[in-house]
Amino acid sequence: MLLRSLCCVLLAVLPLHGLAQDARTAGRQRDDAHAHPAPALETIAAVRVDSDGDNLPDRLGTRAHVRGIATVPTGDRGFQTVIQDRTGGIGLFHRGLSLAVKPGDVLEAVGEVAQYRGAVQLRDVDVRIVGHAPLPKARTLPLADAAGWRYMGQRLHVRGRIEEVSLAEFGLVNIRDDKGTQFALFVPDTLTSQIDWQGLSQGAEVAATGVLSIHKMSLPYDSGFQLILGDSADMQVVAPPVARMPRWVLWAVAATVGLVSLVLLAFHLVHRRHRERDREIKTLAALSSTLATTDDGETQLARHACDILTAYGVVDAAMVQVFDDRGCLQQVAVSTVDPQLGKTLEGPEAFYIPGHLATEHGRQIEERVADKGLSLLAVHPLLTQSGSLGFLVALSPRRRKPTAAQDRTLLASVKLLTMALENQRSHERARAENRELQQLVITDELTRLYNRRFLDEYLRVQVPLAVRRGSGLAFLALDIDHFKRINDTHGHHVGDRVLSDIGVLLRQASRSSDLAVRLGGEEFLLVIAEDTTDGAVTFAERLRKVVQSQPFDAGNDGVELDITISIGVAVFGVHGDSAGALLRAADEAMYASKQAGRNRVTLAPTPAGKATA
Repeated sequence: MLLRSLCCVLLAVLPLHGLAQDARTAGRQRDDAHAHPAPALETIAAVRVDSDGDNLPDRLGTRAHVRGIATVPTGDRGFQTVIQDRTGGIGLFHRGLSLAVKPGDVLEAVGEVAQYRGAVQLRDVDVRIVGHAPLPKARTLPLADAAGWRYMGQRLHVRGRIEEVSLAEFGLVNIRDDKGTQFALFVPDTLTSQIDWQGLSQGAEVAATGVLSIHKMSLPYDSGFQLILGDSADMQVVAPPVARMPRWVLWAVAATVGLVSLVLLAFHLVHRRHRERDREIKTLAALSSTLATTDDGETQLARHACDILTAYGVVDAAMVQVFDDRGCLQQVAVSTVDPQLGKTLEGPEAFYIPGHLATEHGRQIEERVADKGLSLLAVHPLLTQSGSLGFLVALSPRRRKPTAAQDRTLLASVKLLTMALENQRSHERARAENRELQQLVITDELTRLYNRRFLDEYLRVQVPLAVRRGSGLAFLALDIDHFKRINDTHGHHVGDRVLSDIGVLLRQASRSSDLAVRLGGEEFLLVIAEDTTDGAVTFAERLRKVVQSQPFDAGNDGVELDITISIGVAVFGVHGDSAGALLRAADEAMYASKQAGRNRVTLAPTPAGKATA
């Protein structure tokens, strides 16, 4: 009787305890929502934007609010799914959340922008199911196009033949297309029991639909792309394995190849002496023809010589080593008949010999060769009237002496290579002098930036390209604030130093696709490869902050100047379609920055009838 009474009391108290616990949890959630109000609803593409191309979202660690259609169901290990809107897809994750989601559920989620093994996601999400909609239509792609960042988080449809199947807690099916591209199909543990694994035989062609994701432990995230299946019916065998060639055919082919090899070997032995002489002539002819050009650099000439000596069978391995500016012997080219032998000899430190061993180079080379288990067949200096340029080294995997034909060919090769290297250095000196003269014509002497003459030639090429593309250029007009005051207060030598330092900052901030120009005085221009006004303004603002934070030396007295710049921004297709229009728009915007108080970035006003990019 007493036991029955206690049970009744417990049954009455437990629901009350659960209600109290739910009330406390709901209270905490209301407090969190009040402390961190949800940000404005955005598209998934806006949350995932990666402007610097480092495969990491720009908004890493910030909160975001998105809505999309769930494309994979949640599993048993916390809350984890993927949603997709018209702009892209993104993962949702919360270790402690329990919410059953089916493909097609429309979810609204708020969470922190994060990345897990390459996949962009919102973690610690607060999720609501706000409706249901048809799944986004899967895009059919070849494997090479699917294995990339463009369609991350979106539903795709691919086909390929099975290379390998592995099954543990989850399933993984590796497929390959006719072009040799490999791709992985990932089957979550919740679906593995629903798949007919016996039907997935090697060589069978499968068609699969799923969500593109990535799984890689560390940067760079340049591989590891895979398709996550959301339903067992999304992977089907569409063609049986390709029949293999019968074993007897392979044996017949092997026997035929063996017989042909024996015939060729006999022919080679009979005509060996004649072929050696013929090989010598052909080798020297190839060297003479290849080394006659002066357009190739020193390294390329040395590589040609090594490749020809090994390709024509003169030696098993050949190296060329030259003296650098410090007098050290540096390996610049190596070629081998055996790829494994090549791996032994490659590397910048494989045969690096410091300059203080100049009198013992031959012995040092022989010791290095012996350490790698090889034998020195021959080592010949590349001698000129002014001294030695380096060495041509011939190697062999076994100890032996060179034949008479090898000796003749190597000595002749040394003479040809020495003349080619000497001629190349003479032409390189002449080209360097010409480049220096040309650089003086197209660059500003003080800042080392390009001048107005080069800008006109550059825009004559780039503007028509931008017209064909429809976008791709932005103009940033820059002016140093209060520059006249700097000259009047500290002298023109300090002003020149400030201009030179600004030139250094512009070169450092510019990318390889950008062009930095000094227009004259304290005015500069940056032509950058940028499609949008937001991107161009962000670039300009970052440049303005760099200059503002940089201390400038005023002279020997140790005084530092605080230099600021005013910037005007104009974007091709938005503020003009010609070089003149863009220059005027950027210049007027720069003067607007001056009039508004300086040290700021101003975007040129959009002409009537134009839409902001």
